[in-house]
Amino acid sequence: MKLIESKEARTAAFSKRKKNLGEKAKEYSNLTGADVGFILFTQAEKPHSYGSPSIEKVIDKFHELKQNDSQQNHTNMSKTNAFEAFEDLRKEVQAFKEKDLDSAMPINKHMLEHKLKHFEAYKSRLDKIKKEIKGDVPAEQFKFISEVVLDLEEMSS
Repeated sequence: MKLIESKEARTAAFSKRKKNLGEKAKEYSNLTGADVGFILFTQAEKPHSYGSPSIEKVIDKFHELKQNDSQQNHTNMSKTNAFEAFEDLRKEVQAFKEKDLDSAMPINKHMLEHKLKHFEAYKSRLDKIKKEIKGDVPAEQFKFISEVVLDLEEMSS
């Protein structure tokens, strides 16, 4: 297929094919019950459209579904990332706890300051993750949050 060279022939082809496309779209809609719509622009920028039930309703529905899909993907992605961050934080807190807090070594002022800085960083990360989730936490993920909170509370004692 290639562009029709003659402007008159292109205009005639556009008109005939537009009619056939409209018939096929209507047939598709009738057979499947699907909402169907299309928009065509001539080279002179004149719009032509078809929609079942109407092009406006098809476009509105498309925008609504796209927006909902986009928001859902963003929400799911945020939650997934937040839960991964929770799990990473829980593992870091556990490793820190095993390495530094369960140690039998005597604690000096420098080590205590070091542990306090770690605790503050963990707490800050936990608060940030909580804000990202906005309290919408599935039950299976709540365990991770609880473990991190308990570990951080133990560390602050």
